[in-house]
Amino acid sequence: MAAIYSGLFKHVLLPTYAKLRGKPLPKMVAEYNSHLTWSPEQIKAHQWQYLSLLLEHAFTHSTFYRSLWQKAGVESAKDITDFNAFTSLPIISKEDISAHYEQVRAHGFKDNIVKATGGSTGIPFKFELDVESNLRREAVMWRGYQQLGAGLGEKTLFLWGANIGEVSKARQLKEILYHRFYHRKMLNTFTLSEQNADEFINQINQYKPSAIVGYVQPTYLLARYILQHDIRIHRPLAVLTGAEALHDFQRDTIEKAFGCNTYNTFGCREFMLIASECNSHKSLHINSDHLVVETVDNSGQPISGQSGDLVITDLFNYGMPLIRYKNGDCATLSNKQCECGNPFPIMESVDGRQLDVIKTRSGKTIPGELFPHLFKEFSGIVKFQVKQTSLNYIDILLVTNKQFKAEEADVIKREINRYSNDELELNLVFVEDIPLTPSGKHRVTICEV
Repeated sequence: MAAIYSGLFKHVLLPTYAKLRGKPLPKMVAEYNSHLTWSPEQIKAHQWQYLSLLLEHAFTHSTFYRSLWQKAGVESAKDITDFNAFTSLPIISKEDISAHYEQVRAHGFKDNIVKATGGSTGIPFKFELDVESNLRREAVMWRGYQQLGAGLGEKTLFLWGANIGEVSKARQLKEILYHRFYHRKMLNTFTLSEQNADEFINQINQYKPSAIVGYVQPTYLLARYILQHDIRIHRPLAVLTGAEALHDFQRDTIEKAFGCNTYNTFGCREFMLIASECNSHKSLHINSDHLVVETVDNSGQPISGQSGDLVITDLFNYGMPLIRYKNGDCATLSNKQCECGNPFPIMESVDGRQLDVIKTRSGKTIPGELFPHLFKEFSGIVKFQVKQTSLNYIDILLVTNKQFKAEEADVIKREINRYSNDELELNLVFVEDIPLTPSGKHRVTICEV
């Protein structure tokens, strides 16, 4: 039945739905799939073609970029004649976008989609993208997932997060129908613990997915529980992980528990899927027909072959261009070609984005991903950090602005207590700033127990 629905979905249901909604997702997925046959030179030429168009658009329609680049000595987008000149443009950050939000937006784009992110860097902010850009990044994601066995219409179970706070019945129903249509089931791992792990396992065994997609830490914890208790589990064809770096010991545990290959993926809210593993399991392939991905050192100079700050450009977000945007993650890029034959450039490793797990006396664990998911809903929170030095309590450091309301402190406590079963004493600490680590990073969750 799963194979029948998958074929029906890809060839009948989705094309019909896309036509009715005026959203050519299947066509875009096919377009991006065709790029897999390109040579590295063709990919580079495509990248430069669309980067040139984006730079011209941003210079003309975004007062922020025009002013920023003119201050850097660039009088016209035509002054940027190659990739070397491009890498001399100023790097921007979340803070820049928040401080100059309206100026970053391109003039004339009134139907932008607004997104919010808590971010693993601990700085909540919102951004926008135009409708076509949103469709394109979704198509790129499906291309990547399809290569790993979790493509459009494949029966997929997500060990993921869920909406924070009260959700209306109508929205709940809409999401259930939406996920069923796409042939997927969502499990909220923010509630996962040893006490209810069997419920998650039962759901997997009943649903029998072709693929599982999950946050690294909850997927690993569930796999470890399966092995420790010698539990029979449905074997999918593949497990895809994301949200943080996948370590070898975690991969080994997940593969032993589920009896299939495990693939790491890397993305963020601002760009969706940035890179994904291939069958070699030695690196991740960057979606360079959709993005320009760079790494820089502490002085902002381009580097390769060593860990650096990621600087990313979305080639197709014309509504609110993100050009040379530092997303807060670290990675190691390489100039080598992968042995698998995929022509896209490789990311040797994802070096940042690891979130500590918070623990309770009973052994329950709360994934670090919960906190960015929660705090992104509060426009009055500028930065945050969750620190645990005891199984009995946690400190929640908050840097707030004038939009923060006193009653929101109770909302934060109530939501965290819901996931900790009231086992933690929560201490909200309002501070002027949260210092970075010696390497210049901001840790969202710190567990010292």
